[in-house]
Amino acid sequence: MQNETSAASPGATGVSLVDGDTAVRHARQLMLRSEDYAVRSYATCAALLADPRARDYPCIILDMEMEAIDGLALLREMRTSGWRGRALLLDGLAPGSPVLTEAERHGDTVLQRGIGDRALLIAIAASINGDAPARRPAGSSSNADDA
Repeated sequence: MQNETSAASPGATGVSLVDGDTAVRHARQLMLRSEDYAVRSYATCAALLADPRARDYPCIILDMEMEAIDGLALLREMRTSGWRGRALLLDGLAPGSPVLTEAERHGDTVLQRGIGDRALLIAIAASINGDAPARRPAGSSSNADDA
């Protein structure tokens, strides 16, 4: 199921959001909308892949802990179909994991799943501006920046 947010201004930057947790997805969607991002949200990777407009958005926020998900396969398929953006992968990975290695190769960033709003907004801006590191930014595991 896909849900488009239309309240952003006409020139707003687009962000795709994939999270199987309805409450988390809705809260992040509202937060991003309040920061003037155009948001397309999806409960599943299949829904994102089925939406050709998702390829127009430069950033995908992807919860890697969803059931029956291969987030790296999703990103490979998106890139094969023409998407040229960067992804923010929400997970609690250990250094040296294969996901971190592949993320680094594509300029994607792996963040703690419970990242605060402010840190997530900083990571989105860095991703869109092309300077996103493939590792967790300092303090990204803290929820203290939600204020």
